[in-house]
Amino acid sequence: MNLCAIPWKEGGRSRETGVDCVGLAALFLREELGIEVAAPAGIRGCASEVVPDRFEEETLERGDLVFFRERSGSRICHVAVALGEWKFLNTLRGFDSRIENGMALLRRIGYVPVGSIKSSEAGKLAMALSDSNIGSAATIGLMIFSIALSVVSYAISPKPRLGQRKNDSGRYGFDALITQSSPELPLPIIYGKVTVAGNSPYQTLIDRRQTVTDLTQQRSNKVVILGSGRVVGPFTSGGDRLRINALEYDNPGLFDAASGPDGMVWNPAQTEAEAVTGTIGAETNRPSITFYPATHDITVPVDIRAWYDRSFPIYGFNDCNYLVFRLINSEKISSFNLAVTVKGRLCREYDANGFSLVTVSNQGFTGDGVKTRFLLDADHDVKEITTLTVGGVAYGPMGPGAQAGNVYQLNGYKGYVEFASAPANGAAILVSYKRYVRSWSDNGVTILIDLLTDKYSGLAMEESRIDWSRAVETRDYCDATITWHNSLGTYTGKRFTTNYVVDSRKPVQEHLRAILDSFYGYLFFSGERLVIKARKSEASVFSFNATNILEDSFESESMDRQELANRVKLFYHGSDTLHAEAEAVREDVNDQRDRINRAGLTGVVEETLKLPAVDTLQQAERLAEIVLREGLQGKWVAKFKTQTKGLAIEPGDVIDVTHPSQPAWSSKLFRVENIGHDEHDRIELTCSEYHAVVYI
Repeated sequence: MNLCAIPWKEGGRSRETGVDCVGLAALFLREELGIEVAAPAGIRGCASEVVPDRFEEETLERGDLVFFRERSGSRICHVAVALGEWKFLNTLRGFDSRIENGMALLRRIGYVPVGSIKSSEAGKLAMALSDSNIGSAATIGLMIFSIALSVVSYAISPKPRLGQRKNDSGRYGFDALITQSSPELPLPIIYGKVTVAGNSPYQTLIDRRQTVTDLTQQRSNKVVILGSGRVVGPFTSGGDRLRINALEYDNPGLFDAASGPDGMVWNPAQTEAEAVTGTIGAETNRPSITFYPATHDITVPVDIRAWYDRSFPIYGFNDCNYLVFRLINSEKISSFNLAVTVKGRLCREYDANGFSLVTVSNQGFTGDGVKTRFLLDADHDVKEITTLTVGGVAYGPMGPGAQAGNVYQLNGYKGYVEFASAPANGAAILVSYKRYVRSWSDNGVTILIDLLTDKYSGLAMEESRIDWSRAVETRDYCDATITWHNSLGTYTGKRFTTNYVVDSRKPVQEHLRAILDSFYGYLFFSGERLVIKARKSEASVFSFNATNILEDSFESESMDRQELANRVKLFYHGSDTLHAEAEAVREDVNDQRDRINRAGLTGVVEETLKLPAVDTLQQAERLAEIVLREGLQGKWVAKFKTQTKGLAIEPGDVIDVTHPSQPAWSSKLFRVENIGHDEHDRIELTCSEYHAVVYI
């Protein structure tokens, strides 16, 4: 078959003049199968009427025609020929015909398979191919893939290299987990499940002139900020229990009660007696803890606020999670060090279409003639108000020309609606709105998207800039259950989890890299959308050989074995050691033994990595093993230019290469590491040898 590299021509039907996708399909049917396909005279067909509304890839045979629609539309606009072995012949507007491996590249430019027709069904084929819509889609704009990420401050290098930066500087509270006592208020964002120590900017000052027997005067109150954004609490059960100086909060060492449970009381009622004198039940001077979750309308009683060394904000710390410790016995706790395991920030849920929304209809309030602000949603993440009435009268959003009267403004992030003037006393207020759905997650992709799109603590990227279908694919890959045998035995659980704390004082690039490292991920722009993908086992998306590799552009090199690491040492923050730095090692003893006899070598070549968003030995060892295998098994690198234009190739793709300069290669698999363009806009690929067994 010689149907590749035929030029595109709209409406073209011959090899000599060029073809569009319909002409190429008809040419294949005629030359390869001896089937002539012609539409009935005077009839323009409608493909959607004859193409089955289902796509069953497992039933495809050589010669079947596969029809596609645009991702954003419903009409059929493209056709490709199935060649068997999951290869497809097709041509796109402005580019020569070619064979693609699978449908990955077609899906990237927005083509979604609708259904297929057998080559034996000539009548249906004739009607479908006569549809004037097929071949009309403009794809040139979609085919331009921007891989030059250096111009985007938050884009990460296309080739992920685990631990390539010192990400540990971006952690919060991991330096021996010491509770800070600083008036500075760093607002860390807790993602996943992490043990933190927090910062205590407010505390009562102990009067050193008093004797330790004067317990009332020797009690200390502290406020400890854990982080910003709502977290999942409480922290009083299972393995997530709160500890003070290594003692759990209900340990008798903190308070030995004469009756009832020992230790500090969790979330007591905040009366003056309980807060100030510690009169709780039959006990006096009883220490207690109150947890304030992140909201925008916290109010703290005056009697509690008055006991601190500086003016305590009347509304607390909005959108922060913090703990108030009261009446801590300074005799028993000369220094205060907190350790609490927190299930952090609730992230927006999403599917292949974007963030998930729920509709709330006619939430009701009653005006009092004074109040102008009304809280709509406890999660404080409202997208838009659809209708709002006060006393049956419709109100509209406040704008440049509407500053007074029946108007309101929405603060979606804080989840409240505010009126220009207070609704009348007794007025019925009904609000219908759409809000985002949030839940806790330790999935690296979900966390990455939260950090990219959050308007206040992230990069404020628009939802439309995310390639959602690819994000869902990578998210599900990370969540997939695997079984792996490591130094601790057999592990069965999620492939990758991410548990990390973002310190707002550090560059966001450090945090993006740390999160990507936790699942060996890529982050780059493809077209106008941001792609998140993992470096994993996958099939070839395109075949390169002498017919589409530019002559004299091909280079190949075998890596010097002396430079390849046979021991990988990976530092992570272990959850079993309160996120102190721990070490995982994977090595190839046989390779080390083989190198001992080489002059000047000890046999061991070591590589050290730091992955602060990984908190289990199992995952650290698994990632170290992948890096070790990639280095030792991937000895070849190749670089070449292709004359095939308009390829939607991305970093991380697997391709197969055959070239006469390497006669032993027959569709040898490589992974694309970098993509460039020369002065003639020809694609230049740099690739490394690929082996599927490397990935776990």
